[in-house]
Amino acid sequence: MKIGCAVGCFTYPHYDPPYENAIRKIGELGFDGLELIVAEKEDLCQYYTPSRIKELRSMYESYGMELSELALYATVVTGLMETGKAEKQAAYDLFERGVETAKKLGTDKINIVSNWPNEFTAPIPYIPCHFHPNGVSPFSPKLKMDIPRNYDAKGAWDNYIESLQVLTEICEKNQMDFLVEGHANVVVGTTDAFLRASDQIASERFCTNFDTAWQLVQREYLPWSVYKLGEKIKHIHVRDGDGMLCYSYPPGMGIIDWNGFVKALLDIGYDGFLSLELAGFDDPDKYIKEAKEYMERILIEEGTKK
Repeated sequence: MKIGCAVGCFTYPHYDPPYENAIRKIGELGFDGLELIVAEKEDLCQYYTPSRIKELRSMYESYGMELSELALYATVVTGLMETGKAEKQAAYDLFERGVETAKKLGTDKINIVSNWPNEFTAPIPYIPCHFHPNGVSPFSPKLKMDIPRNYDAKGAWDNYIESLQVLTEICEKNQMDFLVEGHANVVVGTTDAFLRASDQIASERFCTNFDTAWQLVQREYLPWSVYKLGEKIKHIHVRDGDGMLCYSYPPGMGIIDWNGFVKALLDIGYDGFLSLELAGFDDPDKYIKEAKEYMERILIEEGTKK
């Protein structure tokens, strides 16, 4: 297994470009690889130009790193949840542009966080993070989200699976792995939801990016989830949580049993990236370095790293 780092660890306050400084920091810390992101749909044209793609690839390769994946931020492809053909096609086109960008950047993996229904609203804009009422201001003692009356959940599921099938076909055509990442309050959020989706999308290219904190938020026991998903896991986001309110701790500072997690990964034959995704720290250099050293120690203890 290899240890990687998302560029978002060193971009603040969000995941916006430029990423050159983040790549430099990740390379100087000695990571095996990094992951890049498309934060806004405009970035596909305005930031990831042909010349910059060459520069970014040359830069990370100069540190001996691999590009573990390219992520498309959830808001880039909101059209996947629409029923109109024009809205869906616009999302398909953006995704295909993302696939082309990923290939030029040097990876065979593209990741999206599963979408949530566009009709849903919550007191905060990023619905996956609405899992405790104390996370909003002014405070409400009730966890509330607005869902239309008589909401057609089955119809929404079938419509979304149709969209994911098209994206899978785009990836098959380009020899690219399509990784869906589960968060809270999204359509394909849990391990079992992904397995249900993969029963309907029968493709080796339809896989998952397993995010340890987001599955912990949903009260999954991570080793069991690993055994369930097996070879469908193609990339992993690594961060810890306290099991209550904070799910952005560096590994080792929360309640996840990392030795048990790595043992399960070894049992299913996983040999890909454990990619740190720790955004928004006041001293990222300190915490990212400590997180990397902690995960290296875990891999050494489990006999996967010297």
